[in-house]
Amino acid sequence: MEKINPKTISILVLAILYLVGALGIGLQLFSGIEGLTSLHLFISFVFLVYWHEKKHIKFWLWIITAYVIGSLVEYLGVQYGFLFGSYEYGPNMEPTVLGTPVIIGINWILVSYCFTFVLAKWLFNKVKMVALAIISAVFMTAFDVLIEPVAIALDFWSWAGVSVPWTNYTGWLVVSFVINYLFLRLNIHQSKNPLAIWILIFQLFFFIFVYLTRVS
Repeated sequence: MEKINPKTISILVLAILYLVGALGIGLQLFSGIEGLTSLHLFISFVFLVYWHEKKHIKFWLWIITAYVIGSLVEYLGVQYGFLFGSYEYGPNMEPTVLGTPVIIGINWILVSYCFTFVLAKWLFNKVKMVALAIISAVFMTAFDVLIEPVAIALDFWSWAGVSVPWTNYTGWLVVSFVINYLFLRLNIHQSKNPLAIWILIFQLFFFIFVYLTRVS
């Protein structure tokens, strides 16, 4: 009997986690499953890092820088309404420090890495680096348009106003561009990572499914 290779096992594990999460949250099968969001994101991050082939100093530099940038802008947003608007995180994004989820910087890493990595494989030799960073930032911001109503419904975070302010999306565009540009500038995209596109697909599936079952 032929053994299943580690890459396939990793994809299957993530597929099961995202499927259970989507069904459990979307169909409300398991009480309190939303509270496992931070753990779920961390597991995705571990798989992403593990399968990144070239873990050189530039890779770790980008990881640390992206985490710091993502966490810092979220802290400034929560405390002062800077860049995104006035909002606060709910109990399903714990643990938090000064009102900012510890996991939120990792979420920025996941989304930036997956979108920029996948787009770079298709477009890097066709467009300039700055243009590619902008394109990836636009895709990330469009993804946030999908995320927002789901996150609010699941008490991940809430806005001071009735609706999501336009500043949230301009903020996403700016921060995404900076992190994506550093990703490309440090040549992180030149490595191999067979799980990047799968994590992106699984995240899209999760939010679309939960949106259709809990929001629309």
